[in-house]
Amino acid sequence: MKNRRNRPHSSRRCRGFTLVEVAISLVLLALASGIIVAVLRQQLEQRKMADTDAILNSAHDALLAYVTTYGYLPCPAIAGGNGVENAVVVGTTRTCPVETGYLPAKTLGMNHLDTFGLLESAWHDGAGNSNGTYLRVIRYSVATLSGTGNAWALINPGLGAPNSPAIRAAVQPYFSKTGNAALNNHGLFVCYSSANILPTNDRCGLNAANDLAPNVAATIWSLGGDANDIASYSTDERQNYTPTVARVVISHPYIAKGAANGPFDDQVSWISYGAVADRLVSGGWVQ
Repeated sequence: MKNRRNRPHSSRRCRGFTLVEVAISLVLLALASGIIVAVLRQQLEQRKMADTDAILNSAHDALLAYVTTYGYLPCPAIAGGNGVENAVVVGTTRTCPVETGYLPAKTLGMNHLDTFGLLESAWHDGAGNSNGTYLRVIRYSVATLSGTGNAWALINPGLGAPNSPAIRAAVQPYFSKTGNAALNNHGLFVCYSSANILPTNDRCGLNAANDLAPNVAATIWSLGGDANDIASYSTDERQNYTPTVARVVISHPYIAKGAANGPFDDQVSWISYGAVADRLVSGGWVQ
């Protein structure tokens, strides 16, 4: 009988993972999951911003269509107004109690409104609506030309004098950057930065690089995805939320949280006086 000796196996059976290996695997899995979540969050943010751009474009088009049909820009809506413009009509004259408020989406006949009759950005989670702040709602401002010889022109049919050949020329200087300085700078301003903005005249601070859209007739904007995080607003976002300088809205590329001068995810659109004048002419309101 042959003597058998214990021989080591040429291959060992599969053994279980050690605790160290399990721990390393979990760490790697957590890192991979974190990267995936960050990428998905960034993609979602970009999609929301693209959708908000589309919403602002639709609001822009709806306002110009309204001008063509009715001959004027509507007044802003206010909290509790159910999306209807907040206008005061006395005889044949219309005035706006406020120059800045919410887009009067119901007056414009827009679709997909919230329960308050207002148009929200793509972050339509209703944040802020329960306390009356309407943080997700599209903002809107119209140049009232207060203190000028043609106050309320933009919010009255045909600039206040339908079919008048002279009225268009009379209003245009208020939006001009040249000519009579006493008439200039009564429109709204879209500035690249809130740094050094001014309360009068060229409100972007006499800085051509900061003058993104000077003297426009109307501005439309969203407070972005961080609208319900007021405490973390940057200086530029605070200007768009509660303006320290009237008639100024800030617009520039996206800045992430934690970055210098950030965050900034507000999105802005505007309508020039020229665009309004063209629609008044095409609609037969002025010559």
